[in-house]
Amino acid sequence: MGEGERVEFLEIINFNLIIMKYKKFIIEKYRAITEPLEVSLDKNSLVPIIGVNECGKTTILQAIFSFDNSNDNLLDGIHLKNVENLYDTSSQESIVSAEIEISWDEIKDRVNNIKDSTNESVANSYKKKKKQFEETTSFIISRNIKKDKYSINIITFNDTIFNDKLCREILRFLPYILYFDDFRDSVEEKIEIKKDENGKVIGWLSIIEQLFKKTDKNYSVFDLSTHDTNKRDSIISDVTGVLNAKLTSEWSNFKLDNSDPLKISLKPIIEGTDPNQRYFIELKIIETISVGEVLKDRYFGIRDRSKGFYWFFNFVMKLYFNPKVRSLNDKDTIYLLDEPGSYLHAIAQTKLCNKLAELSQENKVIYCTHSHYLLDPEIIPINNIKVADKNDSGAVILKTIHSYNEDDPQKRNAFQPIWDALKLKPYELDLTNKKIVIVEGITDYYAFRMFNEKIGILKKTSFLPALNAESISYFVSLMIAWQKEYVALWDNDEEGRKEKEKAEIIFHDVESEKFFALPKISRSKKITLESLFDGNDVNLIKTELGIPNNTKLKKAIISLFFAKNRKDILNKISSKTKNNFKNVFETLNLK
Repeated sequence: MGEGERVEFLEIINFNLIIMKYKKFIIEKYRAITEPLEVSLDKNSLVPIIGVNECGKTTILQAIFSFDNSNDNLLDGIHLKNVENLYDTSSQESIVSAEIEISWDEIKDRVNNIKDSTNESVANSYKKKKKQFEETTSFIISRNIKKDKYSINIITFNDTIFNDKLCREILRFLPYILYFDDFRDSVEEKIEIKKDENGKVIGWLSIIEQLFKKTDKNYSVFDLSTHDTNKRDSIISDVTGVLNAKLTSEWSNFKLDNSDPLKISLKPIIEGTDPNQRYFIELKIIETISVGEVLKDRYFGIRDRSKGFYWFFNFVMKLYFNPKVRSLNDKDTIYLLDEPGSYLHAIAQTKLCNKLAELSQENKVIYCTHSHYLLDPEIIPINNIKVADKNDSGAVILKTIHSYNEDDPQKRNAFQPIWDALKLKPYELDLTNKKIVIVEGITDYYAFRMFNEKIGILKKTSFLPALNAESISYFVSLMIAWQKEYVALWDNDEEGRKEKEKAEIIFHDVESEKFFALPKISRSKKITLESLFDGNDVNLIKTELGIPNNTKLKKAIISLFFAKNRKDILNKISSKTKNNFKNVFETLNLK
């Protein structure tokens, strides 16, 4: 079934009856992905992927995109080329699978749709073992990329041809998978109104056709050549109005700059003479300028404007007028975005972060990024973030941030965007009329801030994270220069005591009265932030957050700080842990 046929078919059925959706993708032997790599969407509808260059982020997105055969003609087919695993010389096939949620009755309906074209006994074989599957809500469909064959893990259907037909029938009802690539996507400014050799409407022409249909269901870009001049101009005016209204609306969301949104013109063009006439639709940017008291329009190509506007136009057109999406009220569409907003400035990227989160409310969004602006922990749940990496054999792997070992100096850069996102807060705004407690690092900042808000010992106090024990002295200098009321707090371990003593020598007696180390809570010679937490509370936090038991406490603290149920979890923390923090706050003596 062609793309246009698929859209028309889906438009006439009752979508409220369809509950099929993607729960998980499993990728194996696809390029450098040698071991099965899973991307789960069942609990998290918004999945950012970070990692250093060439770590396999794009490979993961393209593998997912390749699962649906309706995407085969897109991206110039690059997602289907050179998919063999170069790290394994054996002739193993590239397999991309998806776990889907689907009822047995829906499978039955799909079987009934295709049984007329296949063996009747095979089509009816599902009845023999229906009880085995009727309680099942999830099935695995796999695609062999090279052979272009599908299979489903229902052992009753052991006919491979029937299996392939059944899977393709199910795919017609599954949500679409869309791909946005900032570095590959380009805007065609002069589009020929012509179907391809297979009679399909593809590329930017399909987007323009969808724009016409969303303006009026009776409009089609293919009918322009059949209308007289007045009718054609009227249709173009209607379509242009819808387009520019959407661009204006979205411009206010992204606000790339303080200017008014640029307008787009659509112009039909006829080239050649009968019988060799060719029809085009041309896109131009209109910029209105003032010449004295007269307003004049100037026309530019879309590629002539800034990269930011180029990206903005590309994104909006493919988001709102993509022929594969019937409306933005659709649910569970898979959006794959490779480095979204790379050409946008910081404020626009922040707005894009909100847009992706909004999009994920009813759909599934997976995106790769190096930008900390797209990882704002107040918008993006920190537990959702995945880290792409390569193991010692060069195979692509995907880890949670809790299981990723960023302590390895060679891997630290992969984790940098999330650290930047966590630290990138306008802290100066908190300095104005508050007492300052300088602590050793960002994790200390989150922990002490949480427990102070919970216990309420230090009033009108803000915590300032240093980079480490040594850098506290630098921030002490700033506090003195800014004439701020402050105290400095070091860990009570070998390094902390050493740096505190050095600071006392540098700043002498008066300032030294403001220097503190964590109070002793045990006979241990090493008292750090971790020492303040009772072991049972550590397990409680990890359990409540749903993170692995082997997650480092520092990462668990960060996750807790940004968790929506933080208040409820803190209420469950034991008196022992709370008293340890209370003892610290009372020691600081900030009245």
